[in-house]
Amino acid sequence: MRLVMSKRGKVVAVPQKRVQKVVAKNKNFLVVNAFADGPFGGNPAGVFPDAQGLDDVTMQAYAKQLNLVETVFVTRSAEADFRLRYFTPNGEVPIAGHPSVAAWMALHQKKLIDTSKKSHYTQINKAGIQEIQFDLSNSDHPMVTMKQPTPRFLEGQFDSEHVASVLGLEEKHIDTQLPIHAVDCGLGHLIVPIRTLEALMMVKRHIEPLRKLCQQAGVREAQLFCFETLNKSYNIHTRNICPREGLEDPACGNGNGALAAYLGRYCWTERKDFTIRAEQGNIIHMPSVIFTRAVRTGKQIDVFVGGTAVVMLEGEFKV
Repeated sequence: MRLVMSKRGKVVAVPQKRVQKVVAKNKNFLVVNAFADGPFGGNPAGVFPDAQGLDDVTMQAYAKQLNLVETVFVTRSAEADFRLRYFTPNGEVPIAGHPSVAAWMALHQKKLIDTSKKSHYTQINKAGIQEIQFDLSNSDHPMVTMKQPTPRFLEGQFDSEHVASVLGLEEKHIDTQLPIHAVDCGLGHLIVPIRTLEALMMVKRHIEPLRKLCQQAGVREAQLFCFETLNKSYNIHTRNICPREGLEDPACGNGNGALAAYLGRYCWTERKDFTIRAEQGNIIHMPSVIFTRAVRTGKQIDVFVGGTAVVMLEGEFKV
């Protein structure tokens, strides 16, 4: 209880909120830019490569202190090679693409795994078990690829004029030759096709209307794309807007995985195996490169997301 002065000048006792205690643990961490070809590109993630012994409250406190889109905590697991947990500054999410790439690159860089002897691994998170593969053919830029949870195409009809308005566009900017569809690869993304790169760059971050739209769709984020690109060697340009955090993600692996499944259903329906090179993050001056692959087996599409990463920072939390 604590004592406060009331409006009438009387001292009254008020129940005090219980503060959860952070367990004191000194832990090393890295900041790794995933889906980056070089420094200051890609999407930064905090990585604790040895988070053994940290409780939920402490992990959340560390993530809030780093204040990155996500921070990933790696521990040993009896069910897979490692268990990964992902925390935003505000809460935990079940799965995340760029922190996974960042985590495995950190494990590789810190020699906590020996990729010269083993290139295939598994990770477990709250969305299930995922396969991880290292490609070391380019020693300067090793690539991490992860298999996504099986894509689910959610039910729902979306009015293109309304969606355009939420994004600060006009209906003419939406590519109505393709549907607006919600696709879930573990996190949930509303896939919106845009006609031109110019229109895609005009999209505004109207967070509250977008939050309501995503809630109605049963997803967490919006993944927007067009087939025009800044670099002609890429297949698509994409933007990820995250209303839960009120920001734009420079590179979203899970969102691009959902987009690959979407393109397999609606665009490249005859292709049994295709790859996509996507550019993202240019509008916020953090250019990123995301590689996706879709493999069709009957009616099922398996999706793989990959990229390189750069270690930007190493440090230690002293609590």
